Amino acid sequence: MGEHPQGDQAGQTRDRILATAARLFSEHGYESTPLSQVARESQVSKALVLWHFDSKEKLFRAALGRTLEPYFIDVDDLSGLTEGAQIERLIELFYEFVRDNVYSVRFFFGLIVTSERRPNDVVERVNELYGVFRSLLSDIIASGQRNGRFRADVDPRLDASLILAALVGILIERFMHDEDQSTELLAYLKQTAVWRLID
Repeated sequence: MGEHPQGDQAGQTRDRILATAARLFSEHGYESTPLSQVARESQVSKALVLWHFDSKEKLFRAALGRTLEPYFIDVDDLSGLTEGAQIERLIELFYEFVRDNVYSVRFFFGLIVTSERRPNDVVERVNELYGVFRSLLSDIIASGQRNGRFRADVDPRLDASLILAALVGILIERFMHDEDQSTELLAYLKQTAVWRLID
């Protein structure tokens, strides 16, 4: 079986297949992405794709998981900033993650919109990331309240959720329209989110 790569070459081939699959699934969806196309664009045979992943479903799960796995929030990026600046920076970090992983995010949104099968472990990872952002925003808002910078009558949990809902809306706007106003909308969100909290 001369086509089966060994060692480092196997890892590189597997990574190439995963990267290609993630891009194709994000562009065309699960059902409209045949394994033969993944193989062709990865420059390997369909048999080699199956040798690495066993099935299209396992390839799908691995491709989506791979896009989310390395992401983390660097809270050191927030140190030394006022609460308002921390909120603005978190909004930027969320948006930068989407911009840098546009295929992956489109992939996940596509799954949600088309109600295709979503592996539980992947959904849990997305929910975990979303929860970390929401929790950080909520903690920052609560800190701003304690320090007298933000109004006492705001609900940190609800305001954090509102900011994230607005961010998701900006992302959907970016994916749905040819004219990209996301940068302008992002700047407006940063400005209005903090204004709303100021005492």
